[in-house]
Amino acid sequence: MPVPRLFEAAVDVREQWAHVVASLLALTGPETRAALLAEIVGEPVDGADRAQVAERRPFPGTPPVVADVVVRSGADWGVALVCDLGFGTDRSATLGAVHDALAGTVGRAVTVAVTPDRRPPDDVRAAGEGRDVRHRSWLRVRDWVQERPERGNAQGVDAVLLREAEYFLTPRVAELYRLEGLAPLVRPELRAAFAGLFFDLQDLAPQPTILNQGGDRATITSPRTGDPLVELGVGGGDPVLRIAGETALTLTSPEDYRDGRSRVQAAARAALPPRR
Repeated sequence: MPVPRLFEAAVDVREQWAHVVASLLALTGPETRAALLAEIVGEPVDGADRAQVAERRPFPGTPPVVADVVVRSGADWGVALVCDLGFGTDRSATLGAVHDALAGTVGRAVTVAVTPDRRPPDDVRAAGEGRDVRHRSWLRVRDWVQERPERGNAQGVDAVLLREAEYFLTPRVAELYRLEGLAPLVRPELRAAFAGLFFDLQDLAPQPTILNQGGDRATITSPRTGDPLVELGVGGGDPVLRIAGETALTLTSPEDYRDGRSRVQAAARAALPPRR
């Protein structure tokens, strides 16, 4: 079975979150794996105890189609996860492509979008026309991880893995939903990149201060003491990141942060006090 990247740090924030789910599916025992897969899919899955798990699974094509996590039981069935951190974004094309690629390799294919949205969003419903595409929120995933040790009597390796997953998810999911009220101030196509930028900054200075300014503007300030060393402003245009008073990045497309990520992180790390 392909083993999750236990000793490799994912660069992309979204991949880090997907890696936590993949690790639980791949490394926990049959009962925990089957229960988690049933929670994600919404129904018990036969043969879950024998399933193989792969991360960043590419399917043939030009360009190749990539799912964040794929769980398969031979050629009988497969479940693909498409993970995202943006509220109300349009993932319909990706979901449709992943589902069609998976359906070409297994008898029964299910694709699940794991997103911050509390209810199935429009893009999941659109991709589900003629396909088995479903939705789960990060809230439900976090709640299951928190509750499983008590309700499922997890012990040994399972208990250790669930505890580590809880350490990762609990604070981050809480911070994710601090962005819910800010999402309408950011163009939908930028929301996932905006969330990635937010969590990269949070890794340097946890729990930043969010200041609402009149309802249509807000500023996220790090560190949380309120000193304006790093400011991420939203509303009134595209998000703007200022470091030590200078504009470091204007987020006009998802590629802007991807291409400038190393430079931005280095500048923010230099400006912020060391994390204790």
